[in-house]
Amino acid sequence: MKSNYRPSRFILALAAAVTAHALAGNDTSAPPRFEDDVLPLFRQSCLRCHGKKSQKGGLDLRRRDELLRGGESGPAIAPGAAIESLLYQKIVSGDMPPKGAKLSAESIETIKRWIDSGAFRRGEDTSTRVSSVVNDFDEHEILTNVFRSHCISCHGKWIREAELDLRTRESILIGGKSGPALVPGSPEKSLVYQRLVADEMPPKKSIFGDKNYVRRVRANDIEQLAEWIKAGAPSTPLTSTWHAGEEDDPLVTTEERTFWSFQPPERPAIPKVKHNSLVRTPIDAFLLRKLEAVERSFSPPTERTTELRRVYFALTGLPPNPDVVEAYLSDTRSGAYNRLVDRLLSSPLYGERWGKYWLDAAGYSDSHGKIDRDEYRPFAWRYRDYVIRSLNRDKPYDQFIVEQTAGDELFDYAAVKKRTDAQRDALVATGFLRTAPDATDEAGLNFVVDRMGVMADQLNIYSSTIMGLTLECARCHSHKYDPIPQRDYYRFRAIFQAAYDPYDWRIPNQVLYPPRFPVKQLYQRYLDDSESGESVELTRHNAPLRARLSVLQNELSSATATFQKKLPRGESAEGKQLEEKFPEYKKAAERLRNQINTTRRTLLDPIKIHALFDLGGEPSPTYVLRRGEPRSPGRRVVPGVPSALRNGLVPYRVEKPRWSTNTTGRRLALARWLTQPRHPLTARVIVNRIWQHHFGRGLVTTSGNFGETGARPTHPELLDWLATELVRRGWSLKAIHRLIVTSSVYRQSSRILSDAPSNDPHNVLLGRFPFRRLDAEAIRDSVLQVSGRLRLTPFGPPDPVQVSDEGEVTAHPGGNGYRRSIYLKQSRSSPVTFLETFDAPRMLPNCLQRPGSTVSTQALELWNSELVRSSSTGLADRVQSSTPHGAHHQAEAAYRILFARSPSDEERQLAVKFLRQVTAEWSAALDATDAVKRQQTAARRAFEAFCHTLLNTPEFVYVD
Repeated sequence: MKSNYRPSRFILALAAAVTAHALAGNDTSAPPRFEDDVLPLFRQSCLRCHGKKSQKGGLDLRRRDELLRGGESGPAIAPGAAIESLLYQKIVSGDMPPKGAKLSAESIETIKRWIDSGAFRRGEDTSTRVSSVVNDFDEHEILTNVFRSHCISCHGKWIREAELDLRTRESILIGGKSGPALVPGSPEKSLVYQRLVADEMPPKKSIFGDKNYVRRVRANDIEQLAEWIKAGAPSTPLTSTWHAGEEDDPLVTTEERTFWSFQPPERPAIPKVKHNSLVRTPIDAFLLRKLEAVERSFSPPTERTTELRRVYFALTGLPPNPDVVEAYLSDTRSGAYNRLVDRLLSSPLYGERWGKYWLDAAGYSDSHGKIDRDEYRPFAWRYRDYVIRSLNRDKPYDQFIVEQTAGDELFDYAAVKKRTDAQRDALVATGFLRTAPDATDEAGLNFVVDRMGVMADQLNIYSSTIMGLTLECARCHSHKYDPIPQRDYYRFRAIFQAAYDPYDWRIPNQVLYPPRFPVKQLYQRYLDDSESGESVELTRHNAPLRARLSVLQNELSSATATFQKKLPRGESAEGKQLEEKFPEYKKAAERLRNQINTTRRTLLDPIKIHALFDLGGEPSPTYVLRRGEPRSPGRRVVPGVPSALRNGLVPYRVEKPRWSTNTTGRRLALARWLTQPRHPLTARVIVNRIWQHHFGRGLVTTSGNFGETGARPTHPELLDWLATELVRRGWSLKAIHRLIVTSSVYRQSSRILSDAPSNDPHNVLLGRFPFRRLDAEAIRDSVLQVSGRLRLTPFGPPDPVQVSDEGEVTAHPGGNGYRRSIYLKQSRSSPVTFLETFDAPRMLPNCLQRPGSTVSTQALELWNSELVRSSSTGLADRVQSSTPHGAHHQAEAAYRILFARSPSDEERQLAVKFLRQVTAEWSAALDATDAVKRQQTAARRAFEAFCHTLLNTPEFVYVD
């Protein structure tokens, strides 16, 4: 029977090599040496990628010890066992070298003999075995896998039980009250080893307690500790620390740094175009140049009502009211549209609209995520309010980034006695660095690997949102496409490790301030300053709740007194005894206690904020983790930024702040490095996202990936002009919005002209305005707005949501209606069903670009949801309470509210016909004997149905 088996290239080559070795079995020549026999082979075929100028995968083949140390995948050779050596496997399989001539069979055999004979260097004593693991990495693994992962919560920076610090080799040698904890050369005399072997430490009671979250030390780690101590507990030399940024950086080449997004943006000249009369802002000139190259131009200007509705949704997320429409159409003076834009940019609704886009990018949620319990974050909303306020104030974008990156390092927050509003904002702003899904408040999910997962998500959010780079790809290995070595990922992580330390962790439900600082003294003035706007809001929020509490408590006391009077004379009872005697009292008391507890939970504690702080002191060292495994540390790294981003920039440099609070200054250095005017990414990334939200697609369509696998800009000169313009205008985001929405490209029609060429089917050149559906929040908020049920109360704790038995998630209305979608509780596990149906994203971990689906469930949600049906009733109430009787007048009013226009003659006739016909049919079907009442009821229901139909039309949910 014929077999389909085909031996792999690796097996064939391995067999050939083994055969060659067997044939050479009687070879009595001296074993090869690295310098004499192996290094020349590497020079011929390998050092181009693994030498002085380039070290792909972190591997340097110029020295024997570097092969022992290896690169991202671990040691390259295992002395005495070629077949177990990664280097040998790669060259035998033909995977290496990847280009050019492969190594000859004779060369491969030489390398095999060298490894099998012990991998010796010239002059080494062959009677001594070469260790397969370089000693200077033993200390890293021991300290990481034994002490940092299991012990330093009780014997570290903040707590030193028995005066013992187990963070470093030196502190372990010093020991504590019982003397030195480690005796080099003798595990049996070393206290740390004795305690671990006896299973006395870590203490069993704290494995899943609320304090330390530790696991037992693995048996193989204890064995490794013993071997390390036997060897004399050798120390890692400082030369193993991996620095970067030097001119001859071997991991990133000069050629790789020439990629377009790694170059500082250069301000281009505004191009001259034939249709100069169409140029309202320089944006138009850049776009017209490409259109004219294919004999195209912009479409005609759109109607005034259309541009009004378009810009209203763009800048506020809500439709214009009829009185606004009338005022705008009546303003025939020059510049009416520009004045409208200025009013909208000054509206508080602007910050709510554009704040949601930033919060999506930041991964904002009011819950932790990760597990089903999805713990609520009671103070995360402060960061949401900070974003909205900052955008409304047009806070310069560079300041916006600095505060969110390092607000706690901008002033001596632990020492200053009276904090300004700006300092308050700076602390709250660091909530940006606490948005990642995080379930480490669960004991079973608060180990080092879980904490590193939280850090990975947070770095992903940060790098994609601000830098437009996919750094997370380099967590386990060097980026396969972009010049981002794995080393650079961990250097970037080291910047945050002074606050996000996986071995000195602050769980998310703790009061988020550094240990050993007086909480009330630190924050009481910060939040209770009478001049603070937030203090006023706290009072406004808490005052009615406290009044409600007082009423409920009085009712409870009164019910106790009432039922005590019903007791027989001389008998007394209270609490449980009273409930047992009077079931009706028990029922009333339980109801009142539940209401009291619910009200107390909604009271706002003015002390806590959901923020991030530099914890002070020397953070745990950061290592490159081979294959991303926490238990496999490689070289130590120092804080730094991607070395590919160097051209034209002042280098990243940490300067420790000169004040009493012990902060490292690492994140502040990052913020200043990112906000340099010529930074290649910072300004480009944000103006591209603004463009994306206005036109449905960015100039770079992959808005979170400006790397090699991302899209190239469709209009690179325009992108650079906008980026440099942002900086020239003081990093004002409103200035960029104004330039975009006042341009001719923005104010043109969306209609496809019959005589337009078809050489741009996807409208990449923007020869017409893109016709788009409103996003989820704009649809929901508009449904509530037109029905008169939207409550424009800003800020404060989120409005609660409820989950029905069928799993539908809906919002609770307040006393005066519903609030905007941005103020609903944002839950990762239970997003509001209406919003999710229309593509509102779940924060896993963030969202820079929403999908644009068109599915049947959206039509079903609009038609069947209680939100839309009840809003139809509200819209009918609004129209009929303000409009004279008559179907044609009411239809006119409904159209003006919903579409910012009057109905056409045909639409008006159809509306009147529908209302009369349905009224007649329903009047006949009603049982009421009063003919007038029957007619009124039928007419009312017919108009509600009419309003419901209009809310389901494409014109309501699409912006033209």
